[in-house]
Amino acid sequence: MSLDKMPDLGTKPVSLTVKLPAQKHSGVDRLAEGLRELYKRGEFTDVALVCADRTFYAHRIVLAAESEVFKTGLASVSKETIDGRQEIRLAEISNPEAVKFMLDYMYQTDSAVWEDYNPRTQEINKDVLRLAQTFRLPGLTERAMHWLAKDLTTGNVVEVLTICEDFGLSQLGEKILEQLTQNKKALAEVANSPQIMKYPKLMQALLQQAAAVPDDPPPKKRSKK
Repeated sequence: MSLDKMPDLGTKPVSLTVKLPAQKHSGVDRLAEGLRELYKRGEFTDVALVCADRTFYAHRIVLAAESEVFKTGLASVSKETIDGRQEIRLAEISNPEAVKFMLDYMYQTDSAVWEDYNPRTQEINKDVLRLAQTFRLPGLTERAMHWLAKDLTTGNVVEVLTICEDFGLSQLGEKILEQLTQNKKALAEVANSPQIMKYPKLMQALLQQAAAVPDDPPPKKRSKK
């Protein structure tokens, strides 16, 4: 057959099947993982958060994506810079460890750390709550609140209830009051403690909660045979 009489390619297409190995899905968000690595190494950062004697470097895009408050604040050009990075001073925070907790939360670093969230002191946890409220990070508030609920005793419950009142943690506060009113021994100990006398509103809440709980029914008298 001469070449000029050969049929054009594609006039009678034939299906071909090529088998390749299945695509591998790592399940890892490469963009998020990349940002975490840049944060850990302090590379390409453009924001400096100053707390007490420490400075933390972060990325505007991450802070803005996680917090509307950061987004609004960072949108305005600041004249204060540190090595070319926009400076944010956290004057109301005394413990730099709290800032580290906040940034780890925002960058979602190492989930195991958050499962074992355990600030060294109550003051650090309170600063975490302040940061969570200031920058509207409800997930961070939740973690700090769960830590507050651990290892509760009648010795520290007044302090914890006060923190709940100060930071608007009504869910935890109500559950603690409920537990106290169901445990008469614990309620009596707290109600008579010198600490509670310093917090009249708290004392009133305890009494109101206790009044709402019905008294135990009197024991039934045994019938005489």
